[in-house]
Amino acid sequence: MDEAPTLYVCHGDDGGPRMHPCRRVQEALREAGIEYHKVIAAHGSPIPFLRKGSREELREATGDTKLPTLKLADGTVITQSRAILSWIDRQRQAQPTDSDPKSTAGP
Repeated sequence: MDEAPTLYVCHGDDGGPRMHPCRRVQEALREAGIEYHKVIAAHGSPIPFLRKGSREELREATGDTKLPTLKLADGTVITQSRAILSWIDRQRQAQPTDSDPKSTAGP
């Protein structure tokens, strides 16, 4: 079973401004070494009446239309970039480090 989460982002993707939530979340996932699937779930403006297309597929997949959204393998959905960044930090803290005595194999 694939345990990688799915990240739903807007059309800005990695090419958006450094402060853009979708870009910040992707950079944090990569820095933490967390593999993920990416879906570009919106095109155009964040203002609903200026968007091209709808976010109904996003709503069906996640229950919401906000981006970025992270859907974990167990079905948990995390919306809002701050909440996603907090989740990433918790995953990073839970990863064993080279200096962690529990992570080294001993005789």
